[in-house]
Amino acid sequence: MLNALPRIAALVVACSLGAAAHDLSATAATGALRAWNYALQTDQSGAPSRALAQIRGEGGSSLWFSCTKVTGEDEPSQVAVAATVMQKAYLGPSDNRGRSTVYWLDERPPEVSHWVYRDRYGQLRGEDQVMGFVASLATAQTLIVELANFRLEPQSVKFYLDPGETQAVAERFSKDCRTIATAKD
Repeated sequence: MLNALPRIAALVVACSLGAAAHDLSATAATGALRAWNYALQTDQSGAPSRALAQIRGEGGSSLWFSCTKVTGEDEPSQVAVAATVMQKAYLGPSDNRGRSTVYWLDERPPEVSHWVYRDRYGQLRGEDQVMGFVASLATAQTLIVELANFRLEPQSVKFYLDPGETQAVAERFSKDCRTIATAKD
């Protein structure tokens, strides 16, 4: 299991980045900053294998939720769940424990969690942490995430949310992720 974690993390990022080019070009054409993009991918048998949700923020940033079934050669399949904030400024790598990352929802008190950093993104990992984050967004109108670069200088990104749409995306993502987790190989 521990040996699979770096591979799972790399796969989650690769899946997010691979889908990003298609979804970002479609969103850029409409100019919408409050609209969520959502994709559910299936495997060869037609079972759901990946759910991706994405919304663009200020300054070219984007927020991604990903739930991906990862199958290993000699290991049972696992589900990797992540929330990823991508932005333009270089952040540099963090160790596997991550860096403390602060985020605000509307006027609520700030929340702090550990996010793993690579290049231009910060990523919250773990099903419980990510699903809690997704659920907390459901009624929010704004999200500010303060990422920290390699010099620990803050890099804030802001997202404007439509609570009704975000609630629907949060419910669908949670449902699809449960389905992915319980789908047979």
